[in-house]
Amino acid sequence: MAAHATLDGKRVLLAGGYGMVGTQVAGILRHHHPGLTLVIAGRNRDAAATLAGKLGNANPARIDMKAGNPLEGVDGHLDAVATLVKDHEDRTLLAAIARATPYMDITRGSQAQARAYVAAAQHDVRVPILFASNWMAGVPAIIAMHLAARLESVDTVALSILFCGNDRLGPDSEDASGTLGEPVEARVNGRWTSRAPMGDPITVRFPGGLKRRVYRMAMADGITLAQATGARDVAVRLGLDDVMSARFTRFLVRTGLWAWLQDERRAGLRKRLTQNPAPTGAAHEIVIEVKGQGRAGKTTSLRASIRDPAGQSHLTAIGAAAGIERLLGFRKEALRPGPAVPETAPDPERLIALLKAHDVQLALP
Repeated sequence: MAAHATLDGKRVLLAGGYGMVGTQVAGILRHHHPGLTLVIAGRNRDAAATLAGKLGNANPARIDMKAGNPLEGVDGHLDAVATLVKDHEDRTLLAAIARATPYMDITRGSQAQARAYVAAAQHDVRVPILFASNWMAGVPAIIAMHLAARLESVDTVALSILFCGNDRLGPDSEDASGTLGEPVEARVNGRWTSRAPMGDPITVRFPGGLKRRVYRMAMADGITLAQATGARDVAVRLGLDDVMSARFTRFLVRTGLWAWLQDERRAGLRKRLTQNPAPTGAAHEIVIEVKGQGRAGKTTSLRASIRDPAGQSHLTAIGAAAGIERLLGFRKEALRPGPAVPETAPDPERLIALLKAHDVQLALP
């Protein structure tokens, strides 16, 4: 598919388009692409219709992610399907493949992403399938690739994340907290190994000024960045802004109580113990460090930082909007047919422009 200077006339379905992240994705796309038709889809057609009316050039659609073919009732041609809520049984993915419609989702854990690769491999995939369940829909991963491109070879990649307890979370982000207790598949000293969750701490100073300990966590970035850069060491680590909350969370993980809390019957207790969102939310901060050999053969360390005052849902929405643009071939030739990840033919210059346009504080070396 050729590159397009405009997305006018194209039609994109946003599954979960009226949720916390979906509403922001729709707003970003509408701001930058007024000629792009949006289909706001989900189980609640009234909620979809309300948002569609506010956006303009948008239509509501009712879809059920648990149905055999969630897209069966959606009329007309679709140029892309973006799933912004969990596709638990891969049904929307498979429906898009059957319809030969480019597809993206952003809410999978590492195991669910591996399962989706296998599901896609059972079919004749004639369109790009972008699995963008990296942290913040691939925003820090793409910035890491931008830094890595300045090096002849990459030795280490480290993503350090500061999570603020006052930040607002959607239901899928709340569910993703279970990954804190999962063993971490990590690239360490050139070998794949398993690391204990909430282990291997380091101390990082974040762009807002806080200096906090961060701990390994299981995220797709740890695998995708290792494969994309060839780095011998890749780590994704998470820290909390509140020191006491960090110690308590680590205690829960190390004792196994965190896994006990993941039971659906204890969702309310888990939320009370681990979350305290403020009405206005809080900033989300990330530090990206890439080390390797520079073009002159000299060992080089590059550091970038991201601070989104509007919080993680906003940053995720920017990453998702950038992914949809890539699916549609905006500015660059669209992704080739088959599975892809954010590190596959990224457009960092466009992502950087989107971040700046939406008041995200980005510091690059």
